[in-house]
Amino acid sequence: MAVECVVITLIIAAIIFSFAHANRIRWILATLPLAILPFANSVVSVIYSNILKVELPLNVSASVILIATMVSCIWVGIASGFVLTKRMKIPYITVSFIFNIVLAMILLHYYINLA
Repeated sequence: MAVECVVITLIIAAIIFSFAHANRIRWILATLPLAILPFANSVVSVIYSNILKVELPLNVSASVILIATMVSCIWVGIASGFVLTKRMKIPYITVSFIFNIVLAMILLHYYINLA
């Protein structure tokens, strides 16, 4: 699942790069929290599998996923202040929360089935 999260992180990084190229700083700040969960999962998976050479424990993976999801959702709430129009805030918050929660559920389901 680490490879899939790396791909998700790279796609979001490409989006952030395109916003940076267009000088859309507010949208960079609004897009950045979406990369927290897949990036955290990738880093922890790489650390455990390649550096420590042990299997990722379920409690560690669940803790990382839940903490990263909480941090990302809090950042989405803060970043919603950077969205210019009030009409865009609710869809931004809703879609970002759904993305984070669905990805967290997929990752938790994957790690629980491994155990």
